[in-house]
Amino acid sequence: MKKSILFLAAFAVSCTNFTFVHMSDTQIGFIDPSPVCAKTDSLMKLAAEKVNELKPELVFNTGDLINEPYSHLQDSIYRVRKADFNAPVWEVPGNHDVMGYTKESMANYLSLRGYNRFSFKKKGCTFIGIDSNCIKDDAADAEADQLDWLQGQLKQAAGSRFIFVFLHCPIIRESIDEPEDYFNFPVQKRRQYIDLFKDAGVSAVFAGHCHRTITCEYDGIRFYTAGPVGSPLGDGYSGFNLISVNRKGFEVEYLPTSQTTPKTH
Repeated sequence: MKKSILFLAAFAVSCTNFTFVHMSDTQIGFIDPSPVCAKTDSLMKLAAEKVNELKPELVFNTGDLINEPYSHLQDSIYRVRKADFNAPVWEVPGNHDVMGYTKESMANYLSLRGYNRFSFKKKGCTFIGIDSNCIKDDAADAEADQLDWLQGQLKQAAGSRFIFVFLHCPIIRESIDEPEDYFNFPVQKRRQYIDLFKDAGVSAVFAGHCHRTITCEYDGIRFYTAGPVGSPLGDGYSGFNLISVNRKGFEVEYLPTSQTTPKTH
């Protein structure tokens, strides 16, 4: 049985109903023995077909677009499959897209994608994407620059019906007190960013990285970790989040791109 979570707006704002998609970890080439990445290529192709059937306004990919940042083959496959989506696709980098944050690795990423963060408004909502690599890899100068930019964008988002934030690595998976590891933020950093988002009225934070679906709530903010479009890990399965925004609030539903019975959250 599918379940979704409905969040009510704290105030009434006239807003046309619309949907957007959050996906993550297309990761062309990951756990894919084919020399032409046939497995992950087909999984992304299938995701595009299913997303197009839903006709969302926007698609957001929260990183690990490809498995190896300097692979021309993986990049070419990703570009072809990205073009299959009928809606605009916005991206943020994952750790596999840079393989360690340095000026050189980010320059390579920017040469391929053109940007590593974004902010825009649509239909009364604000959408902000940030790079979690500089935070996780302790690239102090890059993080300070991004944080200054982020604070400015959050101020400009004041009065938005909803504020949605996108990044690759989850700030938290299930709890603010969970141990620090490869799949979440350092304890000090998670408090810093959650406090910032709470003060700014952020509604939801969307991430990936874990290759399985996880959802939690803390300080009034919902945290969604999507399973992968590409190869899953553990008890994960391939799919994407569909977010439906309406006059009363928004709903989030994880949709599988296979015949696997969907999990509830």
